[in-house]
Amino acid sequence: MTFRFRAAARGFLPLCAALAAPLSAEPAATPDTCSLALTARFVGARAVVEVRTAVQQAARPHPVRWIGPGQAITLEQNPQRLNVIIDEAGRIAAMRCG
Repeated sequence: MTFRFRAAARGFLPLCAALAAPLSAEPAATPDTCSLALTARFVGARAVVEVRTAVQQAARPHPVRWIGPGQAITLEQNPQRLNVIIDEAGRIAAMRCG
């Protein structure tokens, strides 16, 4: 019985070492599924009506969800949707797909 355990342990240890290997410093490139490249220029702008309209037009045909500070949102993921996060000052703080 001891022999089998040692044999199993010898086969398991290389697997553990492979899983513990350091991860790549470069993050995996995520596809732009929601026109993020076209709308990123609006980050930092005040979320006034004109800017909101421009973001909507640049993100077309993808839906846009505006998320204010402390606003509750649903957790379903839609890679086609552009999420626009607005900070307390009323500026666009970030954008992401989902």
